Amino acid sequence: MFCKSCGNKIDIDSQFCSYCGTKQSDTNKPILINNEAIVKEDAKIVNRPISIGQQTYTKSNHEISRTYVEPMFDPSYKKDNQATIIGSIFLVSSFILVIIQPFKFDNYDSYNHFRWIYSIIALVIRLYVTIWVVDIAKIQNRETINWGLFAFFLPSIALIIIGQQKKILAKFDIDNSLSNEDNSLILTEKAQAYINDKKYDDCLRFVEKAIELDRNNKKASDLLIKARLEIPVKEISNAHTQVVFRETKDNQILKIVSNNYQTIGASVFINDVKAPDGEYYYLKDSRKLIVKEGKIEQMTN
Repeated sequence: MFCKSCGNKIDIDSQFCSYCGTKQSDTNKPILINNEAIVKEDAKIVNRPISIGQQTYTKSNHEISRTYVEPMFDPSYKKDNQATIIGSIFLVSSFILVIIQPFKFDNYDSYNHFRWIYSIIALVIRLYVTIWVVDIAKIQNRETINWGLFAFFLPSIALIIIGQQKKILAKFDIDNSLSNEDNSLILTEKAQAYINDKKYDDCLRFVEKAIELDRNNKKASDLLIKARLEIPVKEISNAHTQVVFRETKDNQILKIVSNNYQTIGASVFINDVKAPDGEYYYLKDSRKLIVKEGKIEQMTN
């Protein structure tokens, strides 16, 4: 299941989110009884399909069938409010200029000169907004040509709308006619393209799926390490929670989740499992972490 606050995947029986620490509600929480998925709902029990991670389990003819499902949008993506604000300013400014008509001209030549300068400025703004909107569309995995044309002819409205759009999760497109190894290689190539475009979240999704299909895919494993180290510090929800990845001298990747920017007490994971107790040395500097019960107890230089 997924955390109601930050949207990250957590264990189905978790009372608290291992990422942001938010307490999970017991209402409509799925449970399993005799291998059957049920949901408690208003003091009664009803049969209902449940989703565990990205696997949906349903009861059919006394057997459990599995169907792979994906969410349509990325829950961690933050809307580009800056684009919406700038687009609104452009739109309101245009209406004000049309209404008050602040420019007066003494003759026809001065009017033509103004129109010439205004046309150049308007063209520069249109081109700038078009590039901006196309870049946002790429991040959101949306079709760029139509958004580019929309932005060129209606720049203000395009900025307002694109800024409030959600990010579409890229589809894996698993080809059942190919082997798992071949599908894994295809997903790895797509992950490489994403990391080249600095779309680290998409890269991680594709490379993790590639490794799931073929554990021996070394290129995918190397790419996973690179993506986790390149990904910037990520804030979750409004709880001042940060996630950062660090590589150790023994080639392990530590996932460190801190609340309120505090290092001591931060949760440490290896492959999304709580890190064992012990000492961990950073690869790129002399810092040492002492971890106990999955949390940082001490950090020394």
